Amino acid sequence: MNPLRTKLETFVRQREWLVPTLVGALITLAFVSAFLYKPQSIERISDAFFDHFHRQHPRVYDENIPVRIIDIDNESIDRIGQWPWPRTTMAKFNDRLADAGAAVIAYDILFSERDRTSPENMMTVLKSNPDAQGRFSNVERLRSHDTIFAESIRRTNVVLGLFLVGQEMESLPKTRYGVSFVGNSPAKRFVRFAGAIHALPELDEAAEGAGSVSFRPGRDGVIRAAPLFGRIDDRVYPSLSLEALRVAQGASTFIVKSNAAQGEWGSSTDGVAEMASLRIGEFDIPTRGDGTINVYFTKPPNAKRYIPAWKILSDNPEDLDWGDKVEGNLVFIGTGAEGLKDLVSTAFGGGNPGVTVHAQIAEQIIAGEYLNRPYWAETVEFFVIIFLGILLTLLLPRLRAIRGVIVILFIGNVIYFTSYWGFVNYKYLIDPAYPLLAMLTYYVLITLTSYYMTESQRSRIQGAFGLYLSPEMVKQVSENPELLKLGGEEREITVLFMDIRSFSNISEHMQPQDITTFLNKFLTPMTDILQNHKATIDKYMGDAIVAFWNAPVDDTDHERNAARAVLEMQSKLADINAEYGHQNEFLWPDNVAVGIGLNTGICCVGNLGSEQRFSYSMIGDAANLGARLEGLTKQYGTSNLIASATASALKEFAILEADIVSVVGRQTPERIFVLAGDELLSRTPAFLKLKEVHDKFLPAYREQRWPDAMALGREASDLATPFTLHRYYEVMLTRITHYETNPPDADWGG
Repeated sequence: MNPLRTKLETFVRQREWLVPTLVGALITLAFVSAFLYKPQSIERISDAFFDHFHRQHPRVYDENIPVRIIDIDNESIDRIGQWPWPRTTMAKFNDRLADAGAAVIAYDILFSERDRTSPENMMTVLKSNPDAQGRFSNVERLRSHDTIFAESIRRTNVVLGLFLVGQEMESLPKTRYGVSFVGNSPAKRFVRFAGAIHALPELDEAAEGAGSVSFRPGRDGVIRAAPLFGRIDDRVYPSLSLEALRVAQGASTFIVKSNAAQGEWGSSTDGVAEMASLRIGEFDIPTRGDGTINVYFTKPPNAKRYIPAWKILSDNPEDLDWGDKVEGNLVFIGTGAEGLKDLVSTAFGGGNPGVTVHAQIAEQIIAGEYLNRPYWAETVEFFVIIFLGILLTLLLPRLRAIRGVIVILFIGNVIYFTSYWGFVNYKYLIDPAYPLLAMLTYYVLITLTSYYMTESQRSRIQGAFGLYLSPEMVKQVSENPELLKLGGEEREITVLFMDIRSFSNISEHMQPQDITTFLNKFLTPMTDILQNHKATIDKYMGDAIVAFWNAPVDDTDHERNAARAVLEMQSKLADINAEYGHQNEFLWPDNVAVGIGLNTGICCVGNLGSEQRFSYSMIGDAANLGARLEGLTKQYGTSNLIASATASALKEFAILEADIVSVVGRQTPERIFVLAGDELLSRTPAFLKLKEVHDKFLPAYREQRWPDAMALGREASDLATPFTLHRYYEVMLTRITHYETNPPDADWGG
């Protein structure tokens, strides 16, 4: 045989496992690629998982951590006036915080424009008033409000806010710190900006530091990570929270540690180092590779963290309960009023003042509580995807859908709760999204593929056996192909051979088209009857039908089903003889008769034939005997003959022993029987009377008591007419007449 053809046939036989395996391999490749390239659609799902973990286990707020927020809220705007407040008000505000002992005052506010209420700015407004009188010399001699605020700033530890932007600006803010790198510089990983909007020069000069208040929310607008550094060309700027911690500790240098930039899983291949951690004063801060920090939020709101700004400016003694909250604390000032547009979204929802992010970063650094993405996390997630690909590709095609769901739910829960457990106990950010999505995809696609393969196999089985088995049996075989042992198996079956009597003579008087019509009209109802009684149609041989029971589907009642089929076929033949014998549409012979042989025994059943062509059939000695019994029906003048093996299972049926015959190839003579009717007929008085006479007739015949046998045979023939068995007795009486003048040999055994 052609080697290529052999390989193709092998491929076809193996497709039931090869196709799902190929699908699994493609899914694995797709998710490995997705894992490496991080598509936004999956990253959002990852974010959703981490947000859920975050909401379930937020950082617990500790009011002993020395961080407070002064909130310029709606009530403060109502009490103090329209924002921005005069810089004299801000100076008073700043002085009171300093007097209360604030360690650092950090402004999440930009003071990039001059105070519009300052005297030099108000002169133009006053002079434009038509009622204005005089030269306003006293007003002109007043100091600038910005100068007053700058003097207040100079007396205190103030960190001003600056805003990093994507467009170039005329000037850059002053830096008061150094940045030292341990390992290769990861600065190129920091978020890049082109310019900065910063405080007025005199305010900038007076402050102890300045920090970025810029955020980069995710595409969904939620802040999960915040940059600790931003860069403009080669200049690095810390965040407001980081600068506040530096000033509070009197530190002068940020110490940035990077990884090796190569040789570590998850590091870039472009040769640029990634940031690993940051040290500022006494704090070691783990970071992400791009210099951002995962913000570990507390559950909002928490009134103990906030002090309304109006209380700082109030002269009412009853409002002076805030001093203890400020002393020795990092104080962040921000605008939480709705109209000031400094509200951000976090995992806990929207409407949070932006200053909260800076304050909470400082809190978690002081508390030493971080959400960590371990260096080994990507390695584990990568190999989990590959492991799931191998496991589910091998497992799912071999499981039913329900068991597959159980496996998926079990593994999915293990992955989810492992990630959840890591978050709760170690604050690890181990991403369950890629493995879970991969697993769901494996299940859906491999299950659909397996379903398609199963349905294809079922269709092939139904196509192959639909013409030979009853619909119910085809359904059983298609749902359980194991019932078909390809290549053949030995099992006990009941075999039927049926042939039309004198078909050669009938066909001589017909045209080919008439023969086809005749056979269709005859074989169709006979096939229906056989299939209704769970038979498997083996083959059609011209006018003959070969069928069997108890294969490929088990049939514990195969002998009885075969017997009932024989009786119904004989009855149906009488009906169609009567129906078609009186019509003129097509030629129908007079009184079509059949012979049926029935035997039970062991045969080899299966897909038999050659590699090029095969069919589901049976072979064996039991089949040969069934064929010979069909031929003997002509000699005995009966419509059917059944072997002793079948008759032994039909004791309640109306059965009469016909004779003992010697079969070619067998040493032991075979007892043969005539099936006259079913269980009901066997109990009728008429049949019981016939059987009584028949049971006397056979012994007389075999004992060569010819006169007695002749008399009993004639009596039985009269009684057998209603059962259409009289021709059998006519044959036997003719034989007796012959034996009376020509006695059988001395060794005749009946």
